[in-house]
Amino acid sequence: MFGSLLDKSTGWLGQRLVGTLLLPSLAFWAGIGALLATHVGWSRVGERWSALGGARQALVCAGAVAGLLVFVLLAKAALPGLVRAYEGYWLLRRPFDRLGRLGVSRHLRRWRRLRLTDPRDYGRRYRWFPPQPRDLMPTRLGNAVRAAESYASDDHRYGIDAVFFWPRLYPLLPDSLRSSLGAARASLEQFLVLATLSAAFVPVTAALAVAPGLPLPLWLPTLLAGPVLSILAYRAAVSAALGYGELVRSAFDTHRRALLTALGLSLPDTLEAERALWQALGQQLYRRDADQPELLRFTTEPPAG
Repeated sequence: MFGSLLDKSTGWLGQRLVGTLLLPSLAFWAGIGALLATHVGWSRVGERWSALGGARQALVCAGAVAGLLVFVLLAKAALPGLVRAYEGYWLLRRPFDRLGRLGVSRHLRRWRRLRLTDPRDYGRRYRWFPPQPRDLMPTRLGNAVRAAESYASDDHRYGIDAVFFWPRLYPLLPDSLRSSLGAARASLEQFLVLATLSAAFVPVTAALAVAPGLPLPLWLPTLLAGPVLSILAYRAAVSAALGYGELVRSAFDTHRRALLTALGLSLPDTLEAERALWQALGQQLYRRDADQPELLRFTTEPPAG
């Protein structure tokens, strides 16, 4: 009964939300329910369930499905903030800024140990860290994401404000690349949700372990497995962020000039001229005034495509 109600109620959620939020949330609440049933006694739970009757059982199932969907929708609203939290932005604000500085210092030591003359070290710095130490974040995930954001922004590459121009570039990407980006982003978010729910499962298990009724062979492995699963899920999220970052880099490499064409601008002939154009365009769109407005030359030719 519960499965059929859930199947009919989640068609409008979309495949991405089902995999990213619904399934981890269902596992989380099912685990809590199993612990509570063990604490109370499965036989007593079965007796009370049978005593409800068909109509009340249907109402209980409908309420459980509704509660799960509300939880998923709330989690969806909190998901962008959750990702930024794992990136370490909250550690840069008071009263956690001291802890954030410790995290940045730790990654700075790792950044300095990587030698640019060593191909393996260069590859690690390229994928794991932003090019400038001032852009380092307190967490591994934050540095992996910042490395992708800094790729196109590097003055020695394109000089594009990647964060500002990404929403304008993304709609111009081909469907295959957007699909790959969506899948990589969904994988990253799913692992972060799994890490969070695994960590949240620990205090619930600890609270039930204090009360009599939950056997030691059940709550102790559950209590130990929560942090381990959370750490593994976070590391998997970092790996997913590395893959996502490579797709973001390739999007700027192959389609950045399509954005210039879509905006009606004449394409520059050299990389140096392109860097200057991106700087002037960013200033004009963001500040409404460019230092070199003469670089913004429009073409009368219609966009390709």
